[in-house]
Amino acid sequence: MAVPGGSGFLARMTPRERTYILVLVLVFFVMGTLVLLYFRGNSLRATEQEIGKYRLALDDLHTRGAVYQAKMEQKKAREAEISTECVQFATLLDEARAAVENISIGNEEEEPTLELGSGLAKCTYKFEVRSSTLEDLTKLLSFIESKPGQIITTENLVVRSLSAAEDRLNADITLVTFRREGGVAPPGDDEELGGPGEDKP
Repeated sequence: MAVPGGSGFLARMTPRERTYILVLVLVFFVMGTLVLLYFRGNSLRATEQEIGKYRLALDDLHTRGAVYQAKMEQKKAREAEISTECVQFATLLDEARAAVENISIGNEEEEPTLELGSGLAKCTYKFEVRSSTLEDLTKLLSFIESKPGQIITTENLVVRSLSAAEDRLNADITLVTFRREGGVAPPGDDEELGGPGEDKP
């Protein structure tokens, strides 16, 4: 029996079988191409997202950088208002007695200065107000906290009513202010901006 020319694998198949094989090969290449395109698309999207993040960071640097700088300048200005000496609370309370009528202050006590580090210290002063109205007590605290050139806050305030029948109050008050060492910058200015170091006193 004669063997026809081209007796390879395809030659022994029927035309229909050869068509099926060609279709399978074509499908394989098409699917392979689609998978490659899918992974390439994911890679491109990841790259585009990364580029987008860099663009946002650059936009923040150019737009918000000036705002950040302005806020830091405001922070420096506020910190520069901190005095290099603690408030003379006794003198301040004498002024308050003269400015606010019907106020009785007693049991004054100045606590030791607490060093907070970075050239900043906390000064605390405690005293009592006896038999005062709420209005007079409010005037007293407003007068003290609005002292020009000083940063004074009420850290603790305990108010007790003498009786339900009278509008009279007793109050235990703790005032605090802050002191910075002369020539030493308060914490968190040049270091945050990456600027020059602190000046020497």
